[in-house]
Amino acid sequence: MRSTFSTLVLNTFSLILPLFSACEPKFSEGDGAIYFTEEDLPPPIELIGKKYNIPEIINPRGLMLKNGLAVVVERKNEYDDKFHVIELESGRYIRSKGIHGLGPGEITVISQIEDAGEENKVWAYDPEVRKFSKYNLSDSSKLAEEEFRSPETEFFITRATWAKDQTLLATLVHGWTKYLHLTTSGDTLTTFGNWKDMIKGRELPNNYKEDDLDANLVSTVFQGTLKGNPGKKYFVNAGMVADFIEIIDLDNRSSKLIYGPRHELPEFKISYSMGYQMADFGWSSTSRYMDVYPGDKSIFVLFNGKTYQELSDPDNLNRIFEFDYEGNILNHYQLDYPVSGIEVDEKNRAIYAVTVDREPNLARFDY
Repeated sequence: MRSTFSTLVLNTFSLILPLFSACEPKFSEGDGAIYFTEEDLPPPIELIGKKYNIPEIINPRGLMLKNGLAVVVERKNEYDDKFHVIELESGRYIRSKGIHGLGPGEITVISQIEDAGEENKVWAYDPEVRKFSKYNLSDSSKLAEEEFRSPETEFFITRATWAKDQTLLATLVHGWTKYLHLTTSGDTLTTFGNWKDMIKGRELPNNYKEDDLDANLVSTVFQGTLKGNPGKKYFVNAGMVADFIEIIDLDNRSSKLIYGPRHELPEFKISYSMGYQMADFGWSSTSRYMDVYPGDKSIFVLFNGKTYQELSDPDNLNRIFEFDYEGNILNHYQLDYPVSGIEVDEKNRAIYAVTVDREPNLARFDY
């Protein structure tokens, strides 16, 4: 069972985004970040989704693409068939994977599934037991063929994504350090970034001062979805509660921050759990960037801007913002389905997503 602390950490995501022009980014002289507002976005391009009809998909949470296949992850807890493998061109359902349990090759829940560069193989992460599991998409076994526990380190890891040479890049809480690059055995390669920089000079909710907030609270406010581009040079952390996108150059251990379309921090109150400060966002908080796809030359971020209760609202559908790696806004896409996860086929100019409407499924948007 997930500890109270890690449950609160994983459910308390937040960030922020700055203001910026559709043609030229607007840099802050104070922090060097890029800021944009709704007015800086180019006119939206309407994308018409083509939904697949795959009855095995029940309640999808996300997906990834690999070798002409879509791997669709379910929000399943105490059931088998944690993810499905679908042939994109034909829409043919190939197989499901994942046996529920704590035994060898079994898994309890999948929060993310990724490609580490191995032929026909994908890695799933189970946050309940902090375990990585490798699956072969080509065979019929539903069990993982290899697995290892999240490395033991002096840091508390919230999210981790695959980097070059079978290493991991992770976001941290319970300390001011933002990022940890490490081996799968737990050896630290480098650490960089400071969560305190995210609140310097900012107006805080409820008249809080910077010294009122500890590292645990600030880091959980600015947690997000972390993914790397195909070459694993660039990584993007997109805020789930606060409007921010951080473009990370792992080779240089540097990053570029984009804030927007809102610039203020989300409203929160300080609460405590097991002696740790936690951010209480209340019931009216909105989720911001629900997913991100860092491509070869540009970044696609899925913007929500709705409360959880409004997730499937047909009158307030998701949008996708496309940036280049310098922070320039390239495109603004309006979807015609509510979705919760995206992947992009840049070669064929297709965005794939999992929908969260009355009949959830896989959908394709040509752009």
